[in-house]
Amino acid sequence: MKQKAKNKEEKFENGKHSQPTAFALLMNVQSGLRAEMNLAPLPHWKPTAPTPQWSKNIYRKLCNTILKSVLKLKPSKRKVNWRYYGRMIGIMERYKTFLAKDVPHILEKEGLSRISKKEWKKIEPRLGLKEARQYYLKILGRSKNDRTSLNKLSELALEKQIAHLEKLKEMAFFHLANQSAKTVNIFLKGMSEGYSAFLNEEGQFSGDDRRADIHIELLAWQHDIEKMRRSVPQKYNKHLVAELKKLPEYKNKTTDWFNDVFKDIKFSVGARGRPPAYC
Repeated sequence: MKQKAKNKEEKFENGKHSQPTAFALLMNVQSGLRAEMNLAPLPHWKPTAPTPQWSKNIYRKLCNTILKSVLKLKPSKRKVNWRYYGRMIGIMERYKTFLAKDVPHILEKEGLSRISKKEWKKIEPRLGLKEARQYYLKILGRSKNDRTSLNKLSELALEKQIAHLEKLKEMAFFHLANQSAKTVNIFLKGMSEGYSAFLNEEGQFSGDDRRADIHIELLAWQHDIEKMRRSVPQKYNKHLVAELKKLPEYKNKTTDWFNDVFKDIKFSVGARGRPPAYC
């Protein structure tokens, strides 16, 4: 039995479920969230690994917390809700500010600019730069042999996204020009509300139930957690908790707090019997 479990673990590690790159992990999480939100799949991307049920449970939690304000703005086919329309534009404007101002500040705060060349060489192979480059080439409709640098490709992809958002905003104001002053006022109020409905001034999630960070952390550890669930001898929740408590933000969290988080998403590392199937 132990040999069978070991063979399964080796197959998991050496087969199609090998350690994903940071880029693949990010794209897989986006794919999972879009599926939970009933949105169209990401263009030119197929998830590199199946999603465990506990991860799907986290996606559902995120939809009920930090994404709730966005999901409730689904447009109606019957009548325009000008307040909601304004909120949509406000959220898009805040997103643009997040990309232009917040992201550079966050990266600086995290110390990425202070990483030495030696440390960068260790990190770089796990980032998935080749995957990212090929993806951006597809998004931009360029040849696989295109020699444009990854930095430039990412800039062009961002410019394309921003241009699309600007076009949506222009369309909104075009329709707004034919409305009454009362309707314009409602739209502008909604736009102001939308600007902080998803992200606050500090770039943090407005609908955070104080568990978004640990939920996102668990998603980032998805491969390692699934590997732990298949280990021989069997690992348990306490082993994962011990690893998580090595992180500064969780070192003072109690075992009961972690167990409550795990219970809420119906998650467990170990159980009696053989290791759980990867579903």
